[in-house]
Amino acid sequence: MSAGNEARGGFRFWVGVALMALSFGIYLAYPTIPFLPISGRAKVAAAVGGGIVSWGIFFIGSFLAGREGYAYLTRRASAWRNRPVHRDRT
Repeated sequence: MSAGNEARGGFRFWVGVALMALSFGIYLAYPTIPFLPISGRAKVAAAVGGGIVSWGIFFIGSFLAGREGYAYLTRRASAWRNRPVHRDRT
């Protein structure tokens, strides 16, 4: 087993990949910020804080997973984005 395969199957690798993927989930909350019952300043702070938290989680994940984890996540996202669309032609 090569060193790359050991890193890919390790606990750190998978935790890192999970954190990197989770970091993108924070952006899904952004459309809800304008509807929060808080002041305009607090909304801006929530948006900026969300971005900082998201990037922080991504950097921690990329540190744990390394280049292999980033490449793995990129390949998976590319495969998902380029998947064939099956339409029912009935």
